[in-house]
Amino acid sequence: LCRFASKMLYTLGIHPALRGTQIKSRSLWQWINIIFNTVDKTRLRKVGPDRLCAEWVLKNGGAVRFLEHPKNLFRDYNMLPPDFRTKLTLKEIDATNSAIMTVGFAHVVGCEKIDKIIITNCKYIDNRGFHHLTSINESLRSLDITQCTNISDSGLLQLKGLTKLQKLVMKDLPGVKDLPAVEKELKQHLKDCQFQTSHT
Repeated sequence: LCRFASKMLYTLGIHPALRGTQIKSRSLWQWINIIFNTVDKTRLRKVGPDRLCAEWVLKNGGAVRFLEHPKNLFRDYNMLPPDFRTKLTLKEIDATNSAIMTVGFAHVVGCEKIDKIIITNCKYIDNRGFHHLTSINESLRSLDITQCTNISDSGLLQLKGLTKLQKLVMKDLPGVKDLPAVEKELKQHLKDCQFQTSHT
């Protein structure tokens, strides 16, 4: 384990996103999570946005559904077709209890068929990065944000650009101080959206 940790610390230290930082072993897993949430542009060029986004979700403990396999919710990275040339079109992301970070939402850019995202009990999700969701505004119809402790009012207000949403769930968000006010403002922009909210 020590050898593995030392190797990972070395790798993290030379990672382009982390150069110039000092990493302590006690924060090793935090930095690993950052690595797993950073868009790998080389991999993106090789496999395309849909597969890369699916890999991101699965590596962080979430699940995905594809248009080509509508009855299957993939939870295991190793269950993906080994040939990256196999067509996979991402349709649904279920990030329940996963280690995804908000910065990782940059992975959805270029995924044109995602219509549902569930973000439940994600302790690394905060206000940063929600603006990336507007890149899939044309397809996204359902968004569920529940039991995420680090999201505040300003984070939710970034959802104004999701004008094609038909369903928005916002529940059990202790960092949100005035959920009714947030809902009221969002309703001015999301005209065709059904809201489901609750106070903590």
